[in-house]
Amino acid sequence: MGSLKILALAGAMAFGGSAVTSAADLAPLLPPPPEPVALRGTIGSGWYLRGDVGVGLQTVGKYQQDDLAAVGGVLFNKTDQTAFFGGVGVGYRFNNWFRIDGTWEYRGGGTIGVNDKLFNSFANGTQTNTYKGNLSSMVALFNAYVDLGTWNCLTPYIGAGIGYAQNRISGLTEQGIVFANEPFGPVSPTLGTASNGTRSGVAWALMAGLGYEVNKNLTLEVGYRYLNLGDAQSGRIQNAFLTESYGPLKAKDIQSHDIRIGMRWNFGDPDCCAAPAPVAYQAPVVRKY
Repeated sequence: MGSLKILALAGAMAFGGSAVTSAADLAPLLPPPPEPVALRGTIGSGWYLRGDVGVGLQTVGKYQQDDLAAVGGVLFNKTDQTAFFGGVGVGYRFNNWFRIDGTWEYRGGGTIGVNDKLFNSFANGTQTNTYKGNLSSMVALFNAYVDLGTWNCLTPYIGAGIGYAQNRISGLTEQGIVFANEPFGPVSPTLGTASNGTRSGVAWALMAGLGYEVNKNLTLEVGYRYLNLGDAQSGRIQNAFLTESYGPLKAKDIQSHDIRIGMRWNFGDPDCCAAPAPVAYQAPVVRKY
């Protein structure tokens, strides 16, 4: 009888050990929980660098030359020219809809041009001149943007900026013809050159565009910007044949309609295009019978 009890107890222990072993084989331990997601929008993650290039159609609202106005002359037939620019900046993204940045850019390749007409009392005839020169600018702006939501990694935005522009007119020439003793008198040429001139003032901008998030660090942008650059002026104009000099040519209310292509390098901004993080799960338990 005692032997039967010992055998029954040994059998029960063997069956229990086998069940525990099978349970351990069928239900593996859960993987450790994932690390908590870092908070977005912290000081370290909001900063970005930017770079832009583009082309703008520049216009001058009005030209002025004081000595010409004093003798009743007029300026007419002004020409509009394109300018090319490139710039860099640094900014901060506060959240998914508001960001700011400061930018600096150089604008070159632009020209100015206008004609004048006056009565030359010394020659007793009409005089006409053509002014041509180069216009370049350095512009620093503080900008604020509102992002209007993201769809498939595309984010439209609007923005505005205000800052400072330094405009420079260089290489200005004044070439013309005097019709002396009209209508039958001789024709004589005129020529004047101006030293370089610089003028600084307030600049402001309005902009709209579209950003595309390539990955969590790189965002590409294309956009339109209206930019008001203020005024510019040349140095004094020196007559090439006489000792006379004249007041500078002034270009007032310089505006530009710009098309910009740029990029932002983001430091840890949210990645709308990334695949969702894998979620830990428990393997299903399969029972054997």
